[in-house]
Amino acid sequence: MTVCPQCHTVHGDEHSFCQRCGNPLVPENKAPQSACPNCSGPVFPGQIFCTECGQRVKSLTGARTIAGTGGRDDLFYKSPASRTPQRAPAGRKGLSPWLMGLAGLLILVGVYYFWPKAPDRKPLVSPPVLPPLTAPERVDTLQRDVERLAERIRSAHMKKDMSLFRSCYSDSYPNLGELERQTYENWKNFDFRDVRYNISNVRRVGPNQAAAELVWNFQIFNNQTKAAEIHRYIYSIMLEDVGGSWKILESKDIG
Repeated sequence: MTVCPQCHTVHGDEHSFCQRCGNPLVPENKAPQSACPNCSGPVFPGQIFCTECGQRVKSLTGARTIAGTGGRDDLFYKSPASRTPQRAPAGRKGLSPWLMGLAGLLILVGVYYFWPKAPDRKPLVSPPVLPPLTAPERVDTLQRDVERLAERIRSAHMKKDMSLFRSCYSDSYPNLGELERQTYENWKNFDFRDVRYNISNVRRVGPNQAAAELVWNFQIFNNQTKAAEIHRYIYSIMLEDVGGSWKILESKDIG
């Protein structure tokens, strides 16, 4: 609510200026307030009883007389829709209420019995028959599975974790021992500052096999030359599903 700081009239939030004196309105929490004589609780303009103890505090807000009417002023502004409409001047006396009600009842009965009835109509087109609902098709998660595999390899390089690195390759991977030896040598001579990858052309080539192209971008620090280096490799890889987990079966350097 908003309150006029001049005449203390309470308005709704949609008003900006007082409808009685024209002064700008202020929020309720900024309105001047008094204290309850019984419990010293806050009393706002327009409040009749204290919200803390129930003491009548109407006299604190002040009662004013409307000019020209002699009645008490209402501290709450009433919108035009809520004002009491004036009564129209009394005219000539008409029919008594019971005669008017009886006439209306007779008119309704006559309309019900004598109004022509519309013939029953059948729909020209029958409602369409909807096909039965079927279970949604299974979403192929191959792309996400390969991304998770690449993320494990990236994490293994950053942490220099051979167990994690080894778990990404199938036991049938050719020269797996040489791959482990070469990886150990790289981790000894280089510090991996950042490893990023890009996967493309992911496709299935069998019930438990898939193929993809994997691009690696390495930002490393050479411990021998004490210089930062950037390397990029592109591999064509074959994968196999081993117990619900995809692993690299073969890889070929194509870039």
